[in-house]
Amino acid sequence: MTRNVTWLAVMVLACSAVVVGALGEGFAALRFLSGVVLLVVVTRLRVPPPFEAVFSVVVTVAFWCDVGSWYRRAPELDTVVHFLLTGTGSVVVFLALLRGAGPALGQAAANIPRWTLTVLVGMAGTSAATLWELYEWVAEQATPGTMRVGYGDTVADLAVGVAGSLLAGALFAGTSRAALTPTSSATRRKP
Repeated sequence: MTRNVTWLAVMVLACSAVVVGALGEGFAALRFLSGVVLLVVVTRLRVPPPFEAVFSVVVTVAFWCDVGSWYRRAPELDTVVHFLLTGTGSVVVFLALLRGAGPALGQAAANIPRWTLTVLVGMAGTSAATLWELYEWVAEQATPGTMRVGYGDTVADLAVGVAGSLLAGALFAGTSRAALTPTSSATRRKP
């Protein structure tokens, strides 16, 4: 079911890219396509289903808020999106790092104390939040006036992102540690 949510989000973003591209908004189309690539990669990481579903929905909303300038109409939406995107994204980033490092590190992470796992996921999310803020800056430089960027906005977004990452880390450490063990991922691959 949650995989369906992700593929629906991919279709929405892909269709959005086609529509805005046809309207002559090439940079906006590229932004939507980057969301498509991101979500396709997430499907390969075997993220726990609730985190993947929420992440997919929030990514779709975030890109529409970005391209559609929804943040200007509802400024509080920026805070909600940064909290949820960075929170669920922290789990995605953490799992991507573990998958890249190999099964031994995944097994080690499965055996560390919950508070340590919470902090590590929080750190992954904080790094992702920083990269997102850099993306916002690049988008503003490429198409001035499309983003609300500034020192206050950036610091507030990072603070909310850190809070979301730590909460997601605590939820992940308490509910989804099985996703870290190499045997559970190997079992899933067998036909």
